[in-house]
Amino acid sequence: MRRLFTFGCSFTQYWRWPTWADMIGQEFDQFENWGICGTGNPAIQYNLLECNQRHNLGADDTVLIMWTNTAREDRYVGNRWVEGGNVYWSSGSQYPPGWVSQFACERGYFIRDMAIITAVRHLLDHWGCSYRFLSMIPLDYSNELSGLGRNPEDPNSYTQDVAELYKDTLSLIRPSVYETVFNSDWRSRPGIPDGFDPRTRDFHPTPAEHIEYCDRILPEFVVSAETRIWAQHITDSMTAGHSFEWCEPNRPRRL
Repeated sequence: MRRLFTFGCSFTQYWRWPTWADMIGQEFDQFENWGICGTGNPAIQYNLLECNQRHNLGADDTVLIMWTNTAREDRYVGNRWVEGGNVYWSSGSQYPPGWVSQFACERGYFIRDMAIITAVRHLLDHWGCSYRFLSMIPLDYSNELSGLGRNPEDPNSYTQDVAELYKDTLSLIRPSVYETVFNSDWRSRPGIPDGFDPRTRDFHPTPAEHIEYCDRILPEFVVSAETRIWAQHITDSMTAGHSFEWCEPNRPRRL
């Protein structure tokens, strides 16, 4: 039996519509989407290990991981992962005054996450399953370079030496959504209106844009004509202002 397990943030599992993972998952006998909106790369690692504890991943399994931006803090509180997203955006509501300027560090986050991704790489090699590493943005981009905002409190965004140290791992991560779909500009396409501010686009890729990403970055995974029609229909309908009820199927049992 061909099993697929996918991991990532809201670019992998989104509450408004299906993603690249849901498109590819249609082609497998068993599919679980372990993505969680707002979580970072540490939580991706934790969820991969829990998935292995539950399913004993091996040679017949495929693991696809879309790594997210590094400036995220992951904590499990009250029986769930805290969905904080970018620490520089959520600081006003989740952290006390002065916390970000004292403890957040883009260089530190990059050091942490490159070690995590390298550890995951070695684990997957040991388990023997087929895997691909994808990315939301280039992992070695700072928030400013990736269009995710400036961090005036954090002068420590120097990462070139870290990237050089982990270049073998970085070489395995395929081009990002930011580069391939958005041409390194989140506002380059009209998209679907934001669920909270309809005057702007939701910066998550539309279902049709997720198909485009699959075609360009994961050509070895064939997406059926039926799935393509479904994705385009959702995109057209939501772009026109119609609602779409997405029940988020294929969610795993997890702690």
